[in-house]
Parts: sequence; C-alpha cells; structure tokens
Amino acid sequence: MKLERISLIVHSGNPNSVEVTAKIERWAESHGITISDDDPDLVLAAGGDGTMLRAAQVAHREDAPLLGINLGRLGYLPEVEVGGEDEALTRVAAGDYQLEERMMLACEDPDGTERVALNEVLVERSTRHRLVRLVVKVSGEALASFSADGLILATPTGSTAYALSAGGPLVSPRTQCMVLVPVSAHMLFSHPLVLAPDDDVQITVDPGGEVASLALDGTAGWDIAPGESVTIGRHPRPLNLVRLSGPRFLERLRTKLDLPG
Repeated sequence: MKLERISLIVHSGNPNSVEVTAKIERWAESHGITISDDDPDLVLAAGGDGTMLRAAQVAHREDAPLLGINLGRLGYLPEVEVGGEDEALTRVAAGDYQLEERMMLACEDPDGTERVALNEVLVERSTRHRLVRLVVKVSGEALASFSADGLILATPTGSTAYALSAGGPLVSPRTQCMVLVPVSAHMLFSHPLVLAPDDDVQITVDPGGEVASLALDGTAGWDIAPGESVTIGRHPRPLNLVRLSGPRFLERLRTKLDLPG
C-alpha cells in the first residue's frame, strides 16, 4: 500500500490519547503523510475494542485497511500495544505487514440505507420487564420462534464478544460462518446455531408481541415494530485488518482471555 493519508480515530477519554495522538502526528509529519479523513490509505484506531468497532465502520466504508493501537484493558482486536505505534507505522509504510480479512454483516435500515457490523447484529427487547418474541427464517426456511431477551447474529470476529458472554462458541476468524445465539431464551431449545456464510437470516417481531430494538456492534440502530422484519447477511466485501506478525488467533485467546496453560 502507498501510504499518503491516514485517518486517525482516537478514544479521546483515554488518559494516553493525547500523548499517542501527538506521537502519531509527529511521525506522520516526519514521513510526509497527511492525517485526513478524505480518501485514507489507512485507518488508524487508538483505543480499545470499542474504538476499533467505530473505526471499522470508517475503514469498511472507505475500503481501507485498519490498524489498531491498544489503549484499553483487554484490547482483543488491536494489533499494537501502546508505545509501539512508531515502529508499527514504519513497518506499514515499508510494506512489512499482512492483511487479514474479517467478515462483515449487513442489513438495511428502514430508509433502505445499508448498515454494517464487524462483531454482531443484536435484536433485543426494548422494555425491561417483557420478553420479545422473534420469528426466525434462514434463507427463507422457517427455523423457530424465540421468546427471549434477544437474538445475536455474530461473525467469527464477534464470537469473542457479546456472543461469547451469551453462551456462543469461539470461532476462528479464518472460518466463514455466522453464529445465531439466543439471549436468555425461555424455551427448551436455546443453543447457538452455526450458519453457512451465504445464508441470510430474517428476524420478524411477532405481530402480537412487543417492539424490539436493533443494535449493530453495540450502537443503537432502530426499533422494529410488531410484524416488521429485518434481514441480515454477510456483506460481500470483508474488512481488512493490518497484522504485523500474521494471524495469532490462538495466542490472542490464551493471553487476552487468560486461558490456563
């Protein structure tokens, strides 16, 4: 990649953000590279996983690779730990890196605008005291009606996030699939379901039930009224993550999730 413009997205509330931003700006100036959101060659996220998810929206929209610098506690998605940003950027500028494709999910909002998610799309109850009843079809075939707190449709990347907390499996990001995970389902069948990458999932709110809410990567999307549906599937274009030492899925699991040796 010819590195001329970098889009910088920073978690401004992090105590290290000012220092890291200044270091990146100094490095960019010394290498004749512009910090700009206009047609970037690289999107750089400095923060934790939440910042990475926000930056993923920009990177996917601009069709630019994404590099993360970890300023958070867990930082499962970022590639570089704080303090290593100069070396990382120098390697990227020299072409010393790899790109790792990550599946993205897509769905249309009520206005017909396509929305994307790196981790998951969540359809959940909108009121605290009532379950939501959701009718699910997979590629046009009826699956089940779920009375639950909600349903998660996750990518392999998102399998280590909310889907994992809800009882879903850990999935290698090299795997092409989607994971459907019920959240606190009040029914005998409440197990996660692994779906083919080319499936699409239609979730309809029961006509006699309550309004549901949709969220993408933890960001509020819109309400789904009784009788309305949303269809979610794999986006045809993946997100590219910059990796400096190759795929390290198992290593990340061991270190970030503190797995016993």
